[in-house]
Amino acid sequence: MRKYLFTLAFFGLVQSLFAQVMGNNSTIHGGAQNFNAQYRGVPKAASLLDNHAVEININALSNQKADNYTAIFSCLQVGKTAEETDNLLSGRINGLLNSLQALGIPRTDVYVDMVNFLPKYEYDMSKKLFSKKTYTEIPKGFELQKNIHVRYSDPSLLDNIVTAAAAQEIYDIVKVDYFVKEPQTVYAQLRAAAFTYLNDVKKSYKTIGMNFDSAYVITAENAWVVYPINRYEKYQAFSSQSLYYDKNSDVVNPADKPVARFYNAVPANDYDIVINPEILEPAVQFSYNLIVRFTLHESKIPPTPKSTKEFSIITPNGDIVPIEVD
Repeated sequence: MRKYLFTLAFFGLVQSLFAQVMGNNSTIHGGAQNFNAQYRGVPKAASLLDNHAVEININALSNQKADNYTAIFSCLQVGKTAEETDNLLSGRINGLLNSLQALGIPRTDVYVDMVNFLPKYEYDMSKKLFSKKTYTEIPKGFELQKNIHVRYSDPSLLDNIVTAAAAQEIYDIVKVDYFVKEPQTVYAQLRAAAFTYLNDVKKSYKTIGMNFDSAYVITAENAWVVYPINRYEKYQAFSSQSLYYDKNSDVVNPADKPVARFYNAVPANDYDIVINPEILEPAVQFSYNLIVRFTLHESKIPPTPKSTKEFSIITPNGDIVPIEVD
């Protein structure tokens, strides 16, 4: 039986042309997901309100570089006795502390967190005459786990920190936290920018005859922050073949498809105000939302004055006497 193997070359060519701009995350085969659905939605449709009300919705975003970082490493040690286990792990941790000091990270910027210290067991089998086998758990060693928190301010140090940890057989970096020292200052800046934007909007409305200065005003605001640890996404990018085969005789071994991760910042396309719009490294992203509702006074049209007619008569003596008519 003939077997056919071919690749949809033209289709792959067209896809690759688009991928130069879209990136591999957007490929069909990569199983891309709608990442924009993962951030707080911004209203896109205008609406007309009743009762002479006008509502203005302002969204502001601020991308801030972290002032400090904390990398957390997890290390595990096993040993035959409790003392041996503790000594082995202490030696590895002390070696890392010395290397960190050589990098300019003082001991006060490192915290060792005790996680657990547990005995490990194995089964011992014993068999007595005229009885079934008996399995009994007996201690065979100990397991000690500690986490090491390392604080630093220069993000380029992380590579050297990981290298120093690997030299002590510490390979598991749990996460990296980002810290901004004065987030209230960032929120104050966003609020001030939103109010300035609001004043500009009010001036624009005046040009079409809408004056908000005398309107009844109510406001609401909301703020939130997104850290880089919550914005890393994964995707798979690979080419796929169309294969026709004889299921009775052919064996197909699919290759492992690597899973990549990338930093996917909150997009700024639906924000009215963006502070520090260009992001080179992962940033802490602060968002602020201001809603202002103006209720305008109903315009009152003055009533039209009633027209009155006056009548007069002339007496025989020549006098003019007015006559009242309802």
